Amino acid sequence: MHARFEPLPAPTRSQEAYDTAQALREHPDEWAHIETLGNLNRATNLAYRIRTGRHSAFRPAGAFDATARLADDGTANVYACYISTTRQ
Repeated sequence: MHARFEPLPAPTRSQEAYDTAQALREHPDEWAHIETLGNLNRATNLAYRIRTGRHSAFRPAGAFDATARLADDGTANVYACYISTTRQ
């Protein structure tokens, strides 16, 4: 074991989620396929995190809608839509 003193690296975040959210904002009220995951549970969880703004790229809460659909091969697809916060 050894000690090597160096500055702590800056925290990183996935730019891909922020790019996806921006693309959705540029096409309000249009659904888009945004992710394919290994099972419906994971896809449903991601859709929930998008809808509620728990995923920071998709804030504020309620600005996006998202849903998960099971594919024929057993994977699950996540679809999302920017619905804005100004629409009543």
